[in-house]
Amino acid sequence: MTVLAVDLAAKYSAACLMDENYTVLNQFDSWGISEDEFLHLLVTPWFAWEKDPPDVMVVEDLPHGLKYSTLVKTVCRLQGRIVQAMFDAPEICDKDILFIAPAEWRRTFPGLERGTGPDAVVPVAAGFGYEPPDLTERAKAVKGGKAIARKVATDYCAAYLIARWAVTTHKEHGTYDVVGTSRYDTDVIRKKDFNACA
Repeated sequence: MTVLAVDLAAKYSAACLMDENYTVLNQFDSWGISEDEFLHLLVTPWFAWEKDPPDVMVVEDLPHGLKYSTLVKTVCRLQGRIVQAMFDAPEICDKDILFIAPAEWRRTFPGLERGTGPDAVVPVAAGFGYEPPDLTERAKAVKGGKAIARKVATDYCAAYLIARWAVTTHKEHGTYDVVGTSRYDTDVIRKKDFNACA
């Protein structure tokens, strides 16, 4: 069992491929590459491992109640491109993409309660022994690189924690489809509906 978790944002995103033992098999980000190149990296496990692709791509959804802005529009379009890229892969369809509300995966980790902000993921991930890749050299190569590297490091930590959430969820419930999740063509699962299915 493997999962590919994606912390999706308008400017920089990161992804973490994890197995059932919480081992990080691969990780990458969108900093310094085109959107097309990032999409290619996301779907590659389904092309390259046709016989044994990841169980699911877990994509962080937009938080509920966000006002529609340029950044929100950018993320919505990127979500659509991810879905299209997966549809274009042979034998792949929307069943392999799961969207998770940020509040749902965050609430499962102590220290990520509501209002803790994006930087809070770093110490929580470190508590599991995870450290994001060293981005020092990349930061030196661009103006404002130190701030970008700090942001991308939080994206890596969030992707790692989303992957942990997915693996743990599947171990506990036998499914990834739990409260706060949705598929491309389904509504978000509410607590009352999930309890009715249990």
